[in-house]
Amino acid sequence: MYGESVSPLALLLPAAVYPMLAAIASGLIIYKLEQHKRDRLLFWLIPLLFFLSWLAGATGIHSRWQFPPARAMDWLLVASLLPVLATRLPEQIRMSGFGVSCLLAFGLIAQPLVSRMGGVDLFAQIIGWMLICGIAISSADRQKNAALFPVSLIVMIVMSAVVTGISSSLSIAQLIGALAAVLGGMWLLNRLVAISASGMMAASQAVMALWIMVQAYAHYYGDVSIYALVILSAPLLWTWDKQAHLSIKQLIRTVAISLVPGLLALWMVWPEQSLY
Repeated sequence: MYGESVSPLALLLPAAVYPMLAAIASGLIIYKLEQHKRDRLLFWLIPLLFFLSWLAGATGIHSRWQFPPARAMDWLLVASLLPVLATRLPEQIRMSGFGVSCLLAFGLIAQPLVSRMGGVDLFAQIIGWMLICGIAISSADRQKNAALFPVSLIVMIVMSAVVTGISSSLSIAQLIGALAAVLGGMWLLNRLVAISASGMMAASQAVMALWIMVQAYAHYYGDVSIYALVILSAPLLWTWDKQAHLSIKQLIRTVAISLVPGLLALWMVWPEQSLY
């Protein structure tokens, strides 16, 4: 931009390669700990490992990251850990706890925006995001297929990266793409070594929590249409039933169901003029 050229490799490494390698390493740690029956340790370690896997790419994308946080993006890379850990709350309070943690995290990220909102607008935003977060975690808890749900989630995340990149910001799109790489790395590893269904689901929920936070950031700071983001997230409502064997036909069906809303969201944000 403005006379500067960025090589495809420089864009690809933090958005895909680094987070995928970190996720594969995390998956191997999970596999070894599962072999030694370290279930109590894994309960909290899995979401933390996948937060760190995403952070491995995110810190390369947002290379001016400061700690303690000084800007909204800095807060995004830190505060997102709250909803990630909230996916491990007891079932009785998980929905409400996840929603509250998302609001607290985004309250830290969106401090300049919150201070300018009126009381009615702020109340409406809180109710809306609580509803979205509640539906998301409830839908994730209902999933029974630890192979197809991650595939569906990967497709949704990739489409949201495309939507965000076209309508708003390439750097935010890279952050979203890193999430797809993290979950994709875990899914591919699971084709080679048998990670438990509960471990795969925990990793998927952690990535979903991060995705919600980055989507909220894309909406408020990147001005991405909230309607497009909600539409492309609609496949979360689909419950993937448990199957004995994963087939190519099931994969194609899963991708198709998850892709169609994303294409509709892409049509909504497509610019009227040429991108070139």
